Amino acid sequence: MSESDDLLKEGVEEARTRFDRAVAMTMAVVAVLLATDALFGHRAHTEELLNQAKASDQWTYFQAKTVRRTMFEVGAELARTLSAAPSASTTAVVASFGANVARYDRETKAIEEQAREYERERDCEARRANRYDLAEIFLEVAIVTCSIAILTKHRGIWMASAAVAAAGVVVALTVLRIP
Repeated sequence: MSESDDLLKEGVEEARTRFDRAVAMTMAVVAVLLATDALFGHRAHTEELLNQAKASDQWTYFQAKTVRRTMFEVGAELARTLSAAPSASTTAVVASFGANVARYDRETKAIEEQAREYERERDCEARRANRYDLAEIFLEVAIVTCSIAILTKHRGIWMASAAVAAAGVVVALTVLRIP
């Protein structure tokens, strides 16, 4: 072999090594982005589940209050039905039951409003979590295509993986627009 062939081989090998290092650095950056995205995605899923549990608790509380209200409605109806002639004591009992019914009506409205608020928060967190999950897919594909770029030594595949990673970052950042 001639000296020029040796120099050419060394130049090609050095170029490949630089390429491999550049792609490996890209992979490292994308891996950090992936880990960050996964962390935010897990937190969003956790918040979604917590808000679902809170909403379920509120709806259970709502049901309990509704049952109590119904009990007082039935009590008032029984007091009216069982008294042959309306008396002051019957009227007082019916009024007391009516006051409790009104109180439970107010309380159930507030409880229902709180439950619906938790459901809105749950839905918002679900949308965030879904965006993070989609971004995670893009970032994982970018890491895989970087690996393919190293194996094939193809600059186009490396650029494509960078574009896919950028798309993943953009998708993750769209979470900021979710109310």
